[in-house]
Amino acid sequence: MKIEPIIYETTRGIYSVEDKLSIASLILFSWKLGSNTFCKLLYTKDYSKFIADLSNEYKDFDIKLDIRLEDKQIKNSLIKTIEKVREKEDKDGYLKALYEGDKFAIVIDEIVNYNFDVMQLKKFTKSINKQLTLFANVL
Repeated sequence: MKIEPIIYETTRGIYSVEDKLSIASLILFSWKLGSNTFCKLLYTKDYSKFIADLSNEYKDFDIKLDIRLEDKQIKNSLIKTIEKVREKEDKDGYLKALYEGDKFAIVIDEIVNYNFDVMQLKKFTKSINKQLTLFANVL
């Protein structure tokens, strides 16, 4: 995800580079954690709770995800940034459907994030190659 133009545009009212980085860090960290966490960030109504839960979950990793939400300008910038990221990254509505618990979206997420065992994958690939070879010989 290329977030620099969005951060530049949506955080113009913030003068502290640290506050701008805190917003960017939260968004990028959530994005890297996967669709489930990212969709929660994009569609939650309670940013304080989301940040507290995420910080608590990763407290052993010494990651600073705090954002000074008590500052109105910073909170507004966070909201603007999330809206822009939502427009860019969720054009098709998949993340919103995942957040809302849509069964089809959940199945898609499970398929995409399935962790294949390497040995099983090799066996599967060999069997498919063998079947395709036999099929090609029949034609």
